[in-house]
Amino acid sequence: YIECTEMAITEFLLFVLTATLGGMFLCGANDLITIFVAPECFSLCSYLLSGYTKKDVRSNEATTKYLLMGGASSSILVHGFSWLYGSSGGEIELQEIVNGLINTQMYNSPGISIALIFITVGIGFKLSPAPSHQWTPDVYEGVRFVR
Repeated sequence: YIECTEMAITEFLLFVLTATLGGMFLCGANDLITIFVAPECFSLCSYLLSGYTKKDVRSNEATTKYLLMGGASSSILVHGFSWLYGSSGGEIELQEIVNGLINTQMYNSPGISIALIFITVGIGFKLSPAPSHQWTPDVYEGVRFVR
């Protein structure tokens, strides 16, 4: 498809490889910073790949919608991480967060419930499962090389 439309293959491969690198970092993540940065690396490359056909109006609309929904979900996810960080006593490693919550007996607090709700909603919009999937078909229709 890329050869038929005479688009640059270098950019396409760079975006795909960077998205793969973000996925690989996510597999080995054990702290909140890496858990946030790795999906963002993957997501930013996905945004750029969805807007790869710059001259197509539907692709531009799909990319804008994808970028706005991705930014909103990232902010919700970071807000949940900040609640989790504060409730655990300032820890970013996952094991230390669990130990901090057990030591301070904050594991049944409303703050943890709020943090888990924000994290679930943020990841839900990133992955687009059933309750938060309304925007996904519009993006898929606008991306030309997915068809």
